[in-house]
Amino acid sequence: MVLPRSVFLACACGALASPATAVAQQTDLQAWSLVTATVPLSDASRWFVYLEGQARVADDVSRMERLLLRPAAGRNLSASVAVLLGYAWTPTFTNTSYDTDFRSEHRLWQQLVAKHDGGGLTWQHRIRQEQRMIAETSGMSHRTRYLVRASHAPRPGGRIGITGYQELFVTWNTVERGPRAGFDRSRVFVGPFLTSGPVRYEAGYLGEYGRRFGERDRIISALLLSANLTF
Repeated sequence: MVLPRSVFLACACGALASPATAVAQQTDLQAWSLVTATVPLSDASRWFVYLEGQARVADDVSRMERLLLRPAAGRNLSASVAVLLGYAWTPTFTNTSYDTDFRSEHRLWQQLVAKHDGGGLTWQHRIRQEQRMIAETSGMSHRTRYLVRASHAPRPGGRIGITGYQELFVTWNTVERGPRAGFDRSRVFVGPFLTSGPVRYEAGYLGEYGRRFGERDRIISALLLSANLTF
């Protein structure tokens, strides 16, 4: 399937329009760091282990807001399709007003990833289903996430290029003192990448429009630095 380059540009430009129902908004400048590792269980096996650690510094890059530890077991169904089953611990350290307020969250998650080439770009599609167990809420929250990523290197197989993605989040049920059903957030990223051996480095701008547990929705502008290791 050949897709136009304009779709790639949409990943970089089109994500932050707010829903009409938003009454008030909060803006914040943040810094995110992300490290992932994909480790095959053996040379002949299609099974692999996925490890992820992420830290987010918020409140105008002044204090830790969230930590994410996200391991999983995965299987490559083919050279371009993989499925994963994982667990995540994602505590927050501040509330919607950035007052100190630790809240633990555990998640189970299932994921399908598919890759293909088209229109001179390398595409990745990721669908993730999450079952969120958030402290001090009335029950389990169910959320679906869809991400489309496009990457372009000036030379085929080149080590340097540009990448961008758009991710949409939808929550399926409302829980007391927790997430509300419907639109959850929209996230966009764009920036350069560099591949060195088994590591792909990315650095760039991340923007997010999201609904929070309180009354105000939030717009985030963040610097995202990531290192993705594949063994």
